[in-house]
Amino acid sequence: MDFSQFDSRAASDKPRALHLKNPGTGKPIFDTDDKGKPDPAKPCRVLVLGIEGGVGQKAVLDSQRARMKEERAPGDPVAVSEIHANIVKEVAPLIVGFENVNRGDQPAKAPDDVEWFLSLQLISGTRGQKSFAEQVRDFATDRAAILGNGKAS
Repeated sequence: MDFSQFDSRAASDKPRALHLKNPGTGKPIFDTDDKGKPDPAKPCRVLVLGIEGGVGQKAVLDSQRARMKEERAPGDPVAVSEIHANIVKEVAPLIVGFENVNRGDQPAKAPDDVEWFLSLQLISGTRGQKSFAEQVRDFATDRAAILGNGKAS
């Protein structure tokens, strides 16, 4: 058996499509047809690199270094917005494109619109209601999605 099919490090350097879910309902999001109805042929997706590749490893390292420089006394509480901002910093470099995602009346573009996109909601911890940042983080760390073993959508 050829074990190179399990090379998640190499696979992480190739963008994979994450079909976005509504952060409130958890249902897949589709662009609309000319009648304003969701079109199953137009999934709203982001192209994501895996966390195990070169870009992903650099993003994690940079994020860790930034957190180490923060001055915080042990036991000090951390605002949810600060936790979310750290997630955004870590996963923003992993987004390399958008499909059927608009910012107003213009298609979203990477890298220009990545932080805007990831900051549309805060993390909430509510089951089934994942922010876009959480969806990207979960996808980028999911080997099955990155290896293309059927989980990517």
